Amino acid sequence: MTKIAKIDKPEAGRYKNKKKIYFVRNLYLPENATDKYKGFFNQYWKEVEEHLTKIEAAGKVSKIFCESIYMSGEDSMKVLHAMNIHLEQIVKKKIDAGAEFIPLESKELFEEFVDWNNCISAVRTLEVKEKILAFLEETVKARFEFSRAVLRENIADADAALLIMIDQDRQRLDLPDDIEFFLISPPAYDDLIQFIRDSHNNKEFWRT
Repeated sequence: MTKIAKIDKPEAGRYKNKKKIYFVRNLYLPENATDKYKGFFNQYWKEVEEHLTKIEAAGKVSKIFCESIYMSGEDSMKVLHAMNIHLEQIVKKKIDAGAEFIPLESKELFEEFVDWNNCISAVRTLEVKEKILAFLEETVKARFEFSRAVLRENIADADAALLIMIDQDRQRLDLPDDIEFFLISPPAYDDLIQFIRDSHNNKEFWRT
């Protein structure tokens, strides 16, 4: 499992010359989310940007990687815009400040991953589902091997990389020990997760 470092401002200097990843959990906004859910969601991304600014005391973001994106330039910005305008704005600010956006995915592997997931949603029998799951797991392994290679090859000494990915995928990265890993987890994240848990217990509804 990837180790997670913590940082206090007085200690920021000792990370300056090390390889660093600032990890941000990627959260998505359902089309039918309630106003209350949208409020937590918007607050989360506001606090993510604030926390990133603070943690850059250990090194300004120089490389940016985001799940689901295998293209670069304006095409990558279009995907970010469709994914989440808050995330798009954060990435644009970092690029304007000198950071480089680097595709994290292989087009072929990502499209295969999407296709197998679509197959799972349509299957009816357990036997067929198990076969599809086996193919899906092979693709998932290859996908993360590719992403790990991209990170290893593009994060140099003293680099600070911004990595945006859903939390469960972070567990599969298993990055080398020479990369310091910082989890950006503002208070709004816990508030949002608690709100969703309450909705599952019929205390709240987070989608209409």
